[in-house]
Amino acid sequence: MESPVEGTHRLAPYLFLCATFFLIGIFYDTTALALSVVLTSVAVVMKHYAHLSAVSIARSTTSVRVDAKTESEDVVVEFEIRNTTRIPVVLGEYSLQYSSLLRISDTPRAGILVLPPLGAARLAFRFSGRAGTYRVGPLRVLVRDPLGLFRSKELEVRGEVEVKVLPRVEYAVVRKLWVTTRKSGLVKTKLPGEGVEIYDIRDYRPGDELRYVVWRVFASRGVIAVKEMEKESYQYVMFIVDSTRDMWVGPVRQTPVEHFSRVVASIAYYLCSRGYSVSTVVFNERKISSSGKPFGGLKGVRATYRVLSDVEYVESEEGRRREVSEVYGGVLEKVVALLPRERALVFLFSRPTGEVRERSINQFSNALRARGHVFFLVTPIVVKYEMADMPGWAQKLYQLKLYEVLREDLDSVKRLRSSGVRVIAVTPAYIPQRVVQVVEQYM
Repeated sequence: MESPVEGTHRLAPYLFLCATFFLIGIFYDTTALALSVVLTSVAVVMKHYAHLSAVSIARSTTSVRVDAKTESEDVVVEFEIRNTTRIPVVLGEYSLQYSSLLRISDTPRAGILVLPPLGAARLAFRFSGRAGTYRVGPLRVLVRDPLGLFRSKELEVRGEVEVKVLPRVEYAVVRKLWVTTRKSGLVKTKLPGEGVEIYDIRDYRPGDELRYVVWRVFASRGVIAVKEMEKESYQYVMFIVDSTRDMWVGPVRQTPVEHFSRVVASIAYYLCSRGYSVSTVVFNERKISSSGKPFGGLKGVRATYRVLSDVEYVESEEGRRREVSEVYGGVLEKVVALLPRERALVFLFSRPTGEVRERSINQFSNALRARGHVFFLVTPIVVKYEMADMPGWAQKLYQLKLYEVLREDLDSVKRLRSSGVRVIAVTPAYIPQRVVQVVEQYM
């Protein structure tokens, strides 16, 4: 598709100069007339060149490569624009749009583009990693002639690119969970039976399988002993992560939803390694994502990571107009359809901001309890942000706002507890331990 070319602010003075030389040539010196003709011809050539350059951009092909892993690593989005014509683009200007939550680093979002004939140009953009789904693009290009007299309209060479970043699993938290559960004596059943963990070592009985024989005991004491395994007891656990707009308030990587993603990823890693079946649901104003029916082991971990990368900040006006009660109603229908008939533990990670959200959480809790499930609201109590890279005035502003939000959250938690909702309200560092304690105690 060809793009029309329009004059820039330089064109009017240039044409005035041409007209001046033309008048001088008519009345005083014919040399000036020839110069006027040359200058006018140059302007015509520049206009045609800008037009042909715009055609080259319009007919170019653009491919994209995304390198996005976890939030602890930078995200690299590389565009390759390939010129399919023999007309070079000497002076192009590109600009990239991207989500307001992303922070670009080391590379400018706009610059100069030179595209050789039948050649290609690569544009790489590096962003600081943040867990979730983000939109990068569109990438637009406009062309100018070398003198800057004409320019094309902005041409979109590539639309939006979806970038998914996995949350970071905090392995220090996972190791702490293992230590905590062992020290506190929390185990799954304390009953002998079929399982993967050792319950006790006892004397051999006829019928015991040889694979359970403890040969070290036989070598040291001359007695045949076997390992007795701990009976497995299955408990379904569902995590629901609120990714609506109110959950994205705070400094970069310290918003509630980013805390939720890291916490759920770490807890799921621990629980799946312990044999639990885990399912995860993520929702915002626009969509509901689910990992499906509960899974354990490596499959459960991968499904949880995949769906946690769907947390997304909805920037469109359509998403902003949806009521919180409507959003929570759709999530409840989805959750009820996914939960098994057996008792399940359901943890909703959210901040109870506003009366409408409080009422929706209360209805959520009552509906699940009526079906025999155990529901907990998990909300982080943030008392301090890490703001070393912020100026002093910004730190004070954040601190004042934090105190106000903290007071509102504590009042909401108090009201929800008085209405019968189970709430885990602690600082983000203690959320994994409290959630795991609840899961182990309900075995």
